[in-house]
Amino acid sequence: MKYHEDEVVKQEIDAILARCATIFSNLGTKTDLDLGSKDAARAEERRLLDKIKDLDEEFYNDRLLAVSDGEEEEQENTEQEGT
Repeated sequence: MKYHEDEVVKQEIDAILARCATIFSNLGTKTDLDLGSKDAARAEERRLLDKIKDLDEEFYNDRLLAVSDGEEEEQENTEQEGT
């Protein structure tokens, strides 16, 4: 896993993950960092996670894919309950 072997890759991935956290923590704040909607935030997060996949596909598959899949499943369940 490049994340554990290459300090530059680790720093890049950590910075991307921090940006992902910033995206969601700023939703609804009406600041420059607020993307305005959950859909816009999810789209930007997806773009950033794809960058991680390009940097270290093993890290992406092992650490992020499972989390991403779980969130999508949770969203589907929430949407089904609301209908």
